Amino acid sequence: MEDVGRSALFLHVKCSGLHKRHRGLAGEKVHQLGDSEELKTRARNAVMKIEILTDDNPLYVLPFFEEFLKNYSSEFEIAHISVCRPMGDRSRVQLLRELSALYGAGGIARIAGQLLSARLLGVLPLRANAKRFFTLSQLCAAYRIPFERITNPNAESIVREVRERKPDLLVSVACPYILKRTLLSIPPFGGINIHHAPLPKYRGMMPTFWQMFHEEKRVGVTIHYMVEKIDRGQALLRDEFPIEPGESLDHLIRRSKRHGAHCMARVLRQIVTRTQVAVPLSETEGSYFTFPSLQQIREFRQRGLRAL
Repeated sequence: MEDVGRSALFLHVKCSGLHKRHRGLAGEKVHQLGDSEELKTRARNAVMKIEILTDDNPLYVLPFFEEFLKNYSSEFEIAHISVCRPMGDRSRVQLLRELSALYGAGGIARIAGQLLSARLLGVLPLRANAKRFFTLSQLCAAYRIPFERITNPNAESIVREVRERKPDLLVSVACPYILKRTLLSIPPFGGINIHHAPLPKYRGMMPTFWQMFHEEKRVGVTIHYMVEKIDRGQALLRDEFPIEPGESLDHLIRRSKRHGAHCMARVLRQIVTRTQVAVPLSETEGSYFTFPSLQQIREFRQRGLRAL
């Protein structure tokens, strides 16, 4: 369900010059960098424009931005957000069938109710200190961030607009498209993506589902440089946290998104201060998954695992 949405967002962070991609640090050490008060201070005293690509999903993407802005809006100034259509060009009929198989009729009704509620409550004006938000556009309005809906970010018109905005770094948060070289080559700092799995394992769709399906005890988060292949490129951070006993897929996805917001802030500090370390991911090891089959969904339930 992570993949049911994705969008584009600008951040102004303070910095100067271009970064160098360092190699050679063991992967387990990468995520330990970037948390010092010195790095936080250096990041606040710099200037960098970052554009983030995500989607307009109020259930599973909005928690990332709520957590990020609540904790880091004073550290990273956001200039512009553009959102893609949830799941990109994926057929709505196919998507409904897949989600119905996973969540069941009752679950789909519950999700539909949540989406309708978000649409209705999302038009209300809220302040930045509100306890919760219902849509990304509502969140942006509260933080006075320009908000725009876009189509495929690889489209010539979108690429031209990005080039005119001159971002320093491109960031993907659940973007439903594989970004092309034409777009990735615009920012001098390149592009990074957050994937909620311990890459190179669990590349592709539904990484949280597949980690639960394979009875993992912990769920991973990887932030890596983007290339034109899905979930490839050098890793900047690899982190993990435990799955709670009896936790549903729905709850774990939301918790993972909020955890990922803090991971992203750590990586942004490193890039701003040019202390990031990029570690190559194996091209031959790992695994790749798509949406689960009906048999795999039945097996998921038979093991006592819950989607909602």
